[in-house]
Amino acid sequence: MLPAHADTATLQSVLSARKAALKALHVHPPQTLEVTGTIVGAGLDGSFHSWLGASGERYDQWIGARYQSNLRIGGREYALDENGNVRELQGLMQKRQRTEDFVDEEQFVSQPQYDKFLGRIDLADGRSTYAIEVSPPGGLTETVALDTRTLMIDRISYDDDDGVSTTDYYDYKIFAGALVAQREIDSNGDHAYDLQRFAEHIVVDRKLDADVFALPTNMQIQTTGPVTVPLDEHERHYYTRVRIRGHEYNFLVDTGAQSVVLDTHVAAQLGLRPQGHLEVSGTKRTGGMGIAALEGGLEIGPAKLPVRMVTILDLRNVTGAFQADGVLGFPFFASAEVTFDAAGHTMTFGKPGTLHPHGEAFPVDVDRQLIEMQGKVNGVEGRFVVDTGNSGELLLFSPFMKTHPNLLPAEERRFANSYGIGGAAQALFAIVDELDFGSYRFFNRYSNIMLAQQGAFADRFDAGNIGMGVLRNLVLTLDVANAKVYAAQSTAYDDGRFRTRTETLTIPY
Repeated sequence: MLPAHADTATLQSVLSARKAALKALHVHPPQTLEVTGTIVGAGLDGSFHSWLGASGERYDQWIGARYQSNLRIGGREYALDENGNVRELQGLMQKRQRTEDFVDEEQFVSQPQYDKFLGRIDLADGRSTYAIEVSPPGGLTETVALDTRTLMIDRISYDDDDGVSTTDYYDYKIFAGALVAQREIDSNGDHAYDLQRFAEHIVVDRKLDADVFALPTNMQIQTTGPVTVPLDEHERHYYTRVRIRGHEYNFLVDTGAQSVVLDTHVAAQLGLRPQGHLEVSGTKRTGGMGIAALEGGLEIGPAKLPVRMVTILDLRNVTGAFQADGVLGFPFFASAEVTFDAAGHTMTFGKPGTLHPHGEAFPVDVDRQLIEMQGKVNGVEGRFVVDTGNSGELLLFSPFMKTHPNLLPAEERRFANSYGIGGAAQALFAIVDELDFGSYRFFNRYSNIMLAQQGAFADRFDAGNIGMGVLRNLVLTLDVANAKVYAAQSTAYDDGRFRTRTETLTIPY
């Protein structure tokens, strides 16, 4: 039982009260649980379907043209998107899932050594809660807010990209021992983009179909063999020609983009009608036009990329530094093995496993539909986005710099601007003595220290972006299907050891 005065509660008393509350409600784990319902938000309507059984767990959701599925089979986690890209979660998202499982399975109650009691916290809507910080082995930290009256979970919050995301739970009911919240709200703090889920049909202990936990085959580029296409360089941005329904367009090749993007004028020419509204994380959080289904996919040389959904965005008014008809982002790299030779102005690609890459292999994390790898700046370790859409050499993000305030001499910094989706972003120009990844060492690197507090350049997990000013020294083979990148020296290789340092350079995105 909790003490009479809630302010004197302890971790032990709160967890004991949580355990007693669930016991009084006769809550117990079901053999199987199936839930279906509706989703509303971001100007779109949708639905969801979840399954839980002894052999696995699965969650599907449809929001307009968007589709995503998360699947657990034999303790391994997979994610599937509307373009048919299947990836095994082995990085950040896997760690987050471990914590979610730890909370869902009540292990935070039975293993309090991984908890930290934060005391009583009142939520903005008036709910009074006990906050517990949960950090299980191999997981990311999440904060669980238990209602002071019912001991049910009112909110779970966690660091997510450039801010704190929350899931709020309302209207709990018991179905044959299974505890289900009838309403959930997901938010990243910008409430115009909140998603609400309403559980409508709950079925407990019914036999699930055998194919529910079958792993789909990853979508692959359609080609009879490796294809080589030219890259057009403009101010260290690299473009390739793309055909859609007989029209030819100029697309930026961008490993830092999580989707395939079409400019609004291209969407209009193709007769695509955007659905809903979405938030794009670039130099800041920016409202976009929406999403649209693309029948027939797109063509790159003789190959066909059967992408099914695209993002529609006014690229010409929000980027500032480059003009493109579209962006060739993660769905392309997820469906193909790609060799990117900026110095040779060529890109070669084929089905995964067909290129036989050369060079040093680096493990990468592709959980977030980005290509992220470990590196060092002046000897300090961090995660970096491999970003072919960034024309600069190095971006360093504000959370990383706040954690390492003495990484670069403050007296050597100068104000500068970077550009990207969302327009210009203030930054401080500085020179990094050494950037390392694997056995590669690059010296005297021009860097922008980003000052943004929101957007992609304020990411809480990455130290920064490595752009084409560095990457053009290498021939990169991107093997997203196997979470690896291979790097060999290009014909333009120069580690910068003897370069003349300047403090007047402005680095565009």
